[in-house]
Amino acid sequence: MSGERVAILRERAHRLLSLARELAGRGMLDVAAFMAEQAAQLRLKASLLRLTGDTPRLHSLRELIGLLSQRLLEAGYREEALQLRSFSREHRGSLVDLEDAYTAARYALYQVDPETVERLFKLLEEVEKRVLG
Repeated sequence: MSGERVAILRERAHRLLSLARELAGRGMLDVAAFMAEQAAQLRLKASLLRLTGDTPRLHSLRELIGLLSQRLLEAGYREEALQLRSFSREHRGSLVDLEDAYTAARYALYQVDPETVERLFKLLEEVEKRVLG
């Protein structure tokens, strides 16, 4: 069952990212950034599910990356864990921007420029390269 759940989460993440790109193209940048953050959450949770059989009830991308890195290390994927930690440190600012999109787009007046949204999309592509499953 967890293999099926992993596939569902991955597909949902893919659909959310596709929708985010479509919304950005229509000028709905705040909602696009929100959807991009949701895609990142689901993609990280799919990887954690595949690795551990469980999905955490966390929403912070940095916490999810930290947890995934720790679980990778525990499972013997030392190099992957270290690369993920390095990625998180290197892209901390963009990860914070993505996390802010999750909260601010729902609760505050949130405006984002096209360049930031494109940077967030590129960040998601990098996340995809670094996670299992």
